[in-house]
Amino acid sequence: MVISQASVLKEYKTRTPSTESVPGHFTADEQRKIAKLWHLLLKYLEENKVKSIKVTGELLKKHEHDWSSLKPDDYPSPKTEDEEEALTRNAWEQFTKGDTGIRRMGFLLKKQQLTHEQLVLDRYVGETTWQYIDRVSGRHVSLVPDEFFPSFAHPDTDTRNTRDVFWATVSVKSHPDIWVHRYLRSSGWDVGKALAMIKSVIEWRAAEAVDRVNFEGDIGLGLDEMRLGMSRLVGKDRLGYPLLYVRVRRIMPRANEGFAFKRYLVAQFDAMQNVNRNNERVTMLYDFTGFSIDNTPLTMLQFMIMLGLKPYAEASSVLILLVDSWLFNNLWNLVRPFLDANLGARIVFAKNIDEVKQFIDEDQLPKELGGKNTFAVRYKLPEETENKIMFDMEGRRAAETEWRGRVAEFERATKEWADVVVDATDADVEDPGLACTVHRDAAAQDLGNAELELRKFVRSKNIYERMSLVDKNGCLQLP
Repeated sequence: MVISQASVLKEYKTRTPSTESVPGHFTADEQRKIAKLWHLLLKYLEENKVKSIKVTGELLKKHEHDWSSLKPDDYPSPKTEDEEEALTRNAWEQFTKGDTGIRRMGFLLKKQQLTHEQLVLDRYVGETTWQYIDRVSGRHVSLVPDEFFPSFAHPDTDTRNTRDVFWATVSVKSHPDIWVHRYLRSSGWDVGKALAMIKSVIEWRAAEAVDRVNFEGDIGLGLDEMRLGMSRLVGKDRLGYPLLYVRVRRIMPRANEGFAFKRYLVAQFDAMQNVNRNNERVTMLYDFTGFSIDNTPLTMLQFMIMLGLKPYAEASSVLILLVDSWLFNNLWNLVRPFLDANLGARIVFAKNIDEVKQFIDEDQLPKELGGKNTFAVRYKLPEETENKIMFDMEGRRAAETEWRGRVAEFERATKEWADVVVDATDADVEDPGLACTVHRDAAAQDLGNAELELRKFVRSKNIYERMSLVDKNGCLQLP
């Protein structure tokens, strides 16, 4: 099914989310396709239950910079966001002045080529939050366990188990169907294409070791990327979906290694999924006011599009592009050919704030854009004891054992449900009280609860949890 932009705009005009082809409102035919997809998925997982995928991606690469010579007071500490942004931009300009060779993605300068002053001034040479905390503390601070392993059943850090990666990915949602059905929508409800997409996503997540990225969370990301707040969840749109506000002018990936910015994007996208358990979508507001070509190199735009088309397909309600620059037209002409029909239909342009207000009410719009929403996610440094539970190996083992048991139960319930749905009447398929459906939904809830317990041991706290904005059910609660 291909959606139209007119239907998307109608949802926001009437403040009524479409119930077509969404969880809880599937037609009998759609449920049969979901059942068929699950049948193929379970067969694939059984056939590949011992298959390992080698970690070959770039997200875990490390910077070569040596921060040991810096003193704690060498690092500027701006008091406001405006001061932070001004300092960053000034440092970037000073760092690249008279040296056009550095203006490329992933500069290759070694530490001995950088002066002490440049290391201090350049706000994006890659010091992570963890490295900063270690440096100012004068010791190694144990924020999460130094030793990482995927699971007790598969401790090899160089590979990932296909089955484990799949279930760890889908169980972050309150019901696995929320994650799985997105690929049916993205493929036009073509079961074969959806299966191929899911296989590709699982292989990508395994090869890029996304579980390790989540294990370290924002402490493994660039401190300045977090402090600048390039992207942050700030409120809700007219349909009640979480609102992600992206300030493009604060993105300066040309001043950083490409892999580091990609890691930041993946960590942010995954964090959104993890705290948005009951929803399939978020709304994204990209503020292009004041941006320059340095903020949006083509390689990063291509990577962002890839994330939206594959790993996080159908995860957006609408993407609002607030644009006031002719520079964007050139970029858009390069980007547009890569978009599929559904993603393209969800992209809307806004020339001013009044046009943005068609999608976001004034009380939810950030104050800096002329709205009344004064809520701001100011980055808060991790505390040494906040992930204390991650060091409890016996607790983690018990949580993993319970989770695996719930996975097995959901698999059994899904197979039973899929077998019934194939031959049942339309009325029975659509009946939420159908015995196999009730059993499966209960198994999904048990699996979700088991994942909530396991995540405490395998995912470090994110900024929203640190600010007590995530409830006991793992759902984001913004003021």
